[in-house]
Order: sequence, then structure tokens, then C-alpha cells
Amino acid sequence: MKRVWLLAALLPACVILKFERLKNEPVDFVSDVKPILESRCLECHHSRYVFAGLNLETKKLAMKGGRSGPVIVAGAPQQSLLYKVLLLGHENPIAMPPTPEKLEREHEQIIHDWIQQGAEWPEGTRLVPPQDWNRNRS
Repeated sequence: MKRVWLLAALLPACVILKFERLKNEPVDFVSDVKPILESRCLECHHSRYVFAGLNLETKKLAMKGGRSGPVIVAGAPQQSLLYKVLLLGHENPIAMPPTPEKLEREHEQIIHDWIQQGAEWPEGTRLVPPQDWNRNRS
């Protein structure tokens, strides 16, 4: 009987520790962040359609920001417009993405953690707009 109580007492702590360990794992730009930015942001923020002056194709351009200034503040997601606009409701005109489907919570967390961990973006890594963007902007 004591083993059952001990197991019941330790189980929630194990689950919390497992979640925290996974949550604090390093975010990889190429495998975690790049697909999100390419699929949900690049349609409007690339070299041929630079909405709000923001081009996210390269690290240099992304870190420069747009008309509102820098959108990524490494180490500070709450100060990073790239993250803050994801949390806005669609009644807000600057909410992103501007589609009815908000970013999945898991993807919001990846962007948050990536910025929190320093917004590492490997040199030479370029984002590629979706292949069908050309048809939508012709």
C-alpha cells in the first residue's frame, strides 16, 4: 500500500520534470523554426511582396525588421513583435498570420523558445517562399 501512495505522489512530479526538460530543449532553427516561417509568414514577407517593409528571407533582413523596426529581440520574446503578433486575436488588425487559422499553440511556443534562446539563425540559411506564392501575387 505504501508503494502505491509513493508512486501516486511522485508521478505528477515526474510528469512536470519531463515537460520542463522537453520545454527547455534547444530549438533548432532549420528543423523547428524555418518550416513555420516558410509556411505561415513568408507568403507576405519575402523579396517580391514585402508587406510592412518586412522581409524574412534571410537572417540579415529578418533582424533588420520592417517599418515598425526590429521584430526579433534575441532573448526577449515579449519584446519581439514577431512573437507578440502571434498572440493577438484576429480582431486586431496587426494579428499574424492574417488568415482565420491562428498558428498552433505548439508553433507559438517554438517561436517563443527560439527567441528566448537567442534567436540563432545559421549563416547562409535562407527561407524559401511557398511554391504557390507566385500564383497568389501575379
